[in-house]
Amino acid sequence: MKDRTAPPRDARDKRRLRATVQENSTDLDLGQSWDRPGPETDLGQTWTRVLFPDGLLLDMDGSRFSPGKPLVLVTFQAGLLLDVDGVLVRGRSVVPAARRAFKKLQLPNKDFLFPLVFVTNAGSCLREQRANMLSELLHAQVKPSQVVLSYSPLSMMRSLHQKVVMVTGQGPITEIARRLGFERVVTIDDVRKHCPLLDAVDHNPRPAKSRLQTLPEIEGVLLFGEPTHWESHLQLLIDVILTNGRPGSAHLPLCPNPQLPIIVCNPDLLWKSPAPSARFGHGVFVLCLEAVFKKLTGAELQIEALLGKPSVLTYRYAEHLLTSQMTSSDSGLRTIYAIGDNPQTDVYGANLYDRFLKHNNVTMATASRRVSSATGEAVSTVTEAVPEEEGLVSAAEECRSVLVCTGVFDPASPPPEDQWAGLDPALLQPRHMTADVEEAVDMILQREGFI
Repeated sequence: MKDRTAPPRDARDKRRLRATVQENSTDLDLGQSWDRPGPETDLGQTWTRVLFPDGLLLDMDGSRFSPGKPLVLVTFQAGLLLDVDGVLVRGRSVVPAARRAFKKLQLPNKDFLFPLVFVTNAGSCLREQRANMLSELLHAQVKPSQVVLSYSPLSMMRSLHQKVVMVTGQGPITEIARRLGFERVVTIDDVRKHCPLLDAVDHNPRPAKSRLQTLPEIEGVLLFGEPTHWESHLQLLIDVILTNGRPGSAHLPLCPNPQLPIIVCNPDLLWKSPAPSARFGHGVFVLCLEAVFKKLTGAELQIEALLGKPSVLTYRYAEHLLTSQMTSSDSGLRTIYAIGDNPQTDVYGANLYDRFLKHNNVTMATASRRVSSATGEAVSTVTEAVPEEEGLVSAAEECRSVLVCTGVFDPASPPPEDQWAGLDPALLQPRHMTADVEEAVDMILQREGFI
């Protein structure tokens, strides 16, 4: 299962700048962290890692340190994107290989060896909550700025921030929307409260609460993640769409054109939980919404944008966060390794972004118009240019997909071919496949010349 492909030795050497430690040991006292096996502090100590503010000094052959000995200054040229569910955790349980992998990725001061960002299609919590959970489970220091949730790129879609948007999902969705920059937010409960005749499926309706005095005209819909009470959400979403944002009125005789903008975060059909088999994800709810809309109108539901993996904008945003972790001495991000457990989102998205990087950022017409990963229905993956002031620049040379076998994908039980119908087969093939995240990290360390 291990991928033993490594770049040629001379290629690795080109990424190294030689440095010499001077005889005076005080020259080393620069606030660096030391990885050392014993309490000795004399110049005969075996130093295995020395972290300077400007990079990482490694003993060339792992032998004993001595004054004036040539060392290797390794500057960061690789970054890691890590999926969470199915790669690092299953529910609240840690995948056994995850902690071992993170021990290999952490320096003595608890910093990470590489720039690292966690990219998950989850969308029912705040970044701080997910960062705290990961820190606790992985025994690592994870910052909120190292977490990308499915909705994170919405912060850059400023043209929508002044619109009245209805949000759906679970968790603190109103607070999430406001933190992203949306100022006028409506929820399903607001619609149920102000239009009490609409939610008629449940014969014992739940009480509805609303903080709004009146219900404004809705100008867009944000689907953050799978909701509860799907029957209510399907009914009221159809009402909002077919009344062009005025759900208290009758459905329009013709499908509105243009339709209200609908943005879908998290297209995962399935996700890996502690249950024996993968569970329904938000993509299944979106499939239901599409099917109901088409059955009622004969038309396809138009999705304005798809966010989360495999959206290119999500990977561009994640690369921006990787680059922000690098120092001025680093020579630029060259390779992104994207580790995930789902071929339809993790592998497809990483390969799509690799194609984007290698074809001067203009490849999207051939690659990607899908929602829910298997519907065959057209949807934009948000590949439009982001304003320059956002600082979103794609500068990496490649994005290498790494598929692990601890989550949705099971090599012993591959999904039926029709589940991937309509998707580009080339984008579903991982560049590397490993048993778990520890093996993936070993492969990356080998490729980058650390082992």
